[in-house]
Amino acid sequence: MKNFDPKYNGIPKTEIHVHLEGAIRTATIIDIAREHGLELPAYDIEGLDPHVKVYDQWESLDAVLEAFNIAQMSIASPEAFERIAREFFEDSALQNVRLLEVRFSPDWAFSGHNLDWDAALEGLLHAKARAKSAFGMAIGLIAITSRSMGVDSCEKTIDWAIRHRELIHGIDLADSEAQHPISEFIRPVLRAKDAGLGITIHSGEDTPASAVIETIQAVSPDRIGHGIHIIEDMKAVEMVIEQGITLEVNPWSNYLTSAVPTIESHPLKQLFDLGVRVTINSDDPEVLETNLNNEYRIAHEVLGMSLEEIETCNRFAVEASFLSGPEKSGLMANFFPLRTN
Repeated sequence: MKNFDPKYNGIPKTEIHVHLEGAIRTATIIDIAREHGLELPAYDIEGLDPHVKVYDQWESLDAVLEAFNIAQMSIASPEAFERIAREFFEDSALQNVRLLEVRFSPDWAFSGHNLDWDAALEGLLHAKARAKSAFGMAIGLIAITSRSMGVDSCEKTIDWAIRHRELIHGIDLADSEAQHPISEFIRPVLRAKDAGLGITIHSGEDTPASAVIETIQAVSPDRIGHGIHIIEDMKAVEMVIEQGITLEVNPWSNYLTSAVPTIESHPLKQLFDLGVRVTINSDDPEVLETNLNNEYRIAHEVLGMSLEEIETCNRFAVEASFLSGPEKSGLMANFFPLRTN
């Protein structure tokens, strides 16, 4: 489903919801495995792709878990992490992404090979500096705390993010909302908020609108990851609008994970028309065999958004970004200005 149609490739873009662990090239997985003596189900792209990509709606979670287990194994050293980030920034630049906020879960991503978190971050920062110099891309970093790893892991991740708050722009709470609701993580999330970090929370992806309401009432996040099920409850829609919360929407991901039954039924356009500040993102582009151009194609050709409405979504993303005010102002002026008739 990757798309490089000039119609979409030429549009300056924003991406504020993408997981670095889900953005590793298959060829890179193979190279890292050979370098570090890691076992793979296959050592050629054609043979490995079925194990690291999801092409159809999930029939079981097993295929997805295998893909991410292999991704975790691939983060074998700070140098490997730097390469993964560098290549993802290159892939984003090829699609004319001007604002990119990339997220990663240090306690999950670095635990497979017991990496030093600071050393891995240094590698990521090297890749970021190179991308900024080569492509003029603005890049923000978001540290994920994975719900299924527990509250202690969340506290550890928040402590680390606060210590590096000049480098880490925000935090995200992801993974297993149904099993681990926001109520378990209020204290550490509010600590991050008090420290000045941006707050985004995965909510309302495979959970009902009530979960989003609970999240907003508990921690008042700046943004919600996914959040599409608010369409089922106007109270949730109104709450999101009234509080100025931005949704990080990922259409193809929502289809593949069965968060929506068909891609045609995705509520992106409906939410936009209701006045919700929606943005368009790819989530896990390599695992889900998508890219931002494909998400724009879906928004325009399948869901009926005009290119002007998509431009508005990009401005929403810049406004909601966790980057500094001056950096956002420069992006808006150079790449996402308001049209004048």
